[in-house]
Amino acid sequence: MPTRRKKKGFTLVEIMIVVTLIGFLAMLSVPVFKRIKLRALSATFTSDARLFSEAFQRYAQEAGSFPPSSGPGIIPPGMEEYIDLNDWTKTTSLGGNYRWLNIPSADAQRGRYEIGALQITGATLSLEEMQLIDEWIDDGNIGTGNIIVGGAGSVVFYIVEI
Repeated sequence: MPTRRKKKGFTLVEIMIVVTLIGFLAMLSVPVFKRIKLRALSATFTSDARLFSEAFQRYAQEAGSFPPSSGPGIIPPGMEEYIDLNDWTKTTSLGGNYRWLNIPSADAQRGRYEIGALQITGATLSLEEMQLIDEWIDDGNIGTGNIIVGGAGSVVFYIVEI
């Protein structure tokens, strides 16, 4: 009588079950990794925005007003000693480039005052992602507060006041 040899290896059904389980676990982890990445982008943006905001406020205290507006990726005149060129000209964590806007205003109670805006032109994040970032670091409304998002998310303003 012939002896039966036990075959080594996995059956097709066992392999399909393992592949299905791995696919299911990967599907569950993708949103978590996306959220972690968005948190990191948010932290980098917050750090850069605060660094630049402090530099513009320091300049305004010493010069008496904010520097004039500048184009995307161009350091405003007089800010060379306050901001590192590499930090200002790099692509932002939200995509796009930094730009400075000096927005003079008038108010009956406060008199004449200035508001500056650190603008990001060409941001590549979606409105939903920008909404999450605004919830984490501002007031949760992309139309108000220190962070204002416009242009379908492609333009982001970070408000700086003296």
